[in-house]
Amino acid sequence: MPDGSPNLTKAYIAWALGSLGFYYAWFHRVLPSVMVDRLMADFAVSGAILGTLSALYFYAYAALQLPVGAMVDRWGPGVPYASALILAALGSALFATTSSIELAYLGRIMIGIGCAFGWVAALKIIALYFPPARFAMLSGAGMCIGLSGGFSGQMIAGTMVDAFGWRVTMWGMAAAGTVLSLAVFMLVGRRGPAVGDSAPPLTMKEIFTSFGIALRQLQVWLVAGGGAIASAPLFVFGSLWGIPYLMQFHDLSRPHAALLTAMMLIGWGLGALFSGWLSDKVGQRRRPLLIGLFIAFAALMIAIYVPDLSPTVIGALMLVNGLASGVIVLTYAMAGDLAPENARGSTFAFANMLIILSGAIFQPLSGWLLDLNWTGIVENGARVYDLATYETMFLIVPATYVIGIAMIMMSRNTEKTT
Repeated sequence: MPDGSPNLTKAYIAWALGSLGFYYAWFHRVLPSVMVDRLMADFAVSGAILGTLSALYFYAYAALQLPVGAMVDRWGPGVPYASALILAALGSALFATTSSIELAYLGRIMIGIGCAFGWVAALKIIALYFPPARFAMLSGAGMCIGLSGGFSGQMIAGTMVDAFGWRVTMWGMAAAGTVLSLAVFMLVGRRGPAVGDSAPPLTMKEIFTSFGIALRQLQVWLVAGGGAIASAPLFVFGSLWGIPYLMQFHDLSRPHAALLTAMMLIGWGLGALFSGWLSDKVGQRRRPLLIGLFIAFAALMIAIYVPDLSPTVIGALMLVNGLASGVIVLTYAMAGDLAPENARGSTFAFANMLIILSGAIFQPLSGWLLDLNWTGIVENGARVYDLATYETMFLIVPATYVIGIAMIMMSRNTEKTT
């Protein structure tokens, strides 16, 4: 199909809206990191409870991935995605108004469910409307847009929390979700056929049969699982505990600490864009994936464990970590290459589910490890953890990098599809 045709224009609009949904999801994903002390004080909870509150988003998001994949394979990405965004907006409003930790839990779950569709919808749109040789590049560009939501969630929301409070910030998220839902419904709507595709949509039974074939392949598990475990440092340091750690032990303001941790997300987005382009150009997935993860591992270990680093050096290391970590987007392309064509949406969702489960597991675990070694100090109603406690908890970082890299090393490279 030639560039500039109406169908291609519609495809890019649909892809952009799917990517904006991923932006919205990432904004929500990192919001607790700029509210840690406020939420602990307002709800009078420990680090473990706060870790669970943050992670409920990941539990809900992950639990929905397989149904989401089946739905977009069966009915297309538009209407289910638009409906889910309304639920996320309602969850944001509930979170903004409640003083009960139980209702805050419910709001966070609703947000996780509502955000579960954006990335899978974007990937399905790419698979439906674009040639396979563009998949890694466009998925990398979508990842870049999404992760800029993580940057915004730490920079913009951090400033908003200081200026207006966390409740007003959550009301803003409710309004944004509503507007995005309307845009998706009007501009994407029901799935139109892919270019050259006149076949009727598959039944749910056919989709799950093909999906089962994909999941019986060890290679899919190695690739998707390795990428998920190697993503844990972003969820633990970049999305939750990095900001309070840098504020306390490097004497930084909240916006300054948020800027440094946001460099991980900025880098991840740019790295995803570059690695997607490179992978499509050279026709390889596995080699650039492994090289990037080794570099990311080294950069974050230096930032955490080498003493007396300046904020500038820490920011540079965060950026390097993010740029190198962007290669994780290639796990989606590898999993898709290994899956039956009519179950690619479900396979993308499975890979995404494992990455989200990484956050769901390691955020509460990190909070539990902090509480385990907590010395009893409380300031302004929030628990304060000493340096040794943080450094012990951050041992999660090398452990997850080593396991993730080992799993991917056991997988095989997949060639570019033309």
